[in-house]
Amino acid sequence: MGPGERLARHGPVPDPWAGLVTGRAQDGDVAALDDGLAQHVHAVAVAVAQTVRETLGEWRTRPPASNEAALNELLAYAARDVAPSS
Repeated sequence: MGPGERLARHGPVPDPWAGLVTGRAQDGDVAALDDGLAQHVHAVAVAVAQTVRETLGEWRTRPPASNEAALNELLAYAARDVAPSS
């Protein structure tokens, strides 16, 4: 299975997120990110998605006080996941 693919019931299927994140080329045109940066972006996106899933699970037993509280909690966790590790 190559990059940008995930295993489906009957074999590899193109990942809908593959190639979605782009950067700018020297001439200003849109260009694909290099492999290392693309892998880093993917890893961060996976971490944030996992945090959101875990938080939603916790909210089943401890719902947030308000929509604003929920948004603030998710943004704080996402900021933590995105921040460079030391």
